[in-house]
Amino acid sequence: MGKRRTTSPFEDNPVIDGFLEWMDAPEGQRSIEALDLVFAALAHAGVDATQRRIVWPDGKRLSIRQSTERIHAEHPGVARDQIEPHLLGWLESCAPKTCSERQLEELDRLIEPWLDDYERTSRAVRK
Repeated sequence: MGKRRTTSPFEDNPVIDGFLEWMDAPEGQRSIEALDLVFAALAHAGVDATQRRIVWPDGKRLSIRQSTERIHAEHPGVARDQIEPHLLGWLESCAPKTCSERQLEELDRLIEPWLDDYERTSRAVRK
């Protein structure tokens, strides 16, 4: 019989310790605040993955960049580079709860290349 583990894998784990330190640091706090703002701003938004647009509750259909700018305009104290990664994360998980398995697969099939293209063009612009 195997030896029972007496300590938790979370104890004395440098990765978890580093993450917790980062979360307590000002940079981590700003990131958490940006995450909360982005998810609140997009709580009632939808996605048109075919047209690569975020559909806002007011009917506006905006690109990733335009959506980042919209959130930044509403919260100018939050840096765009804090907003954008959380907006991309929201897109990766934006499937409505009522989606069938087939619809989820189709959404993933459309969103993945959209995000890949966006990140590739964003890197090219930053160079």
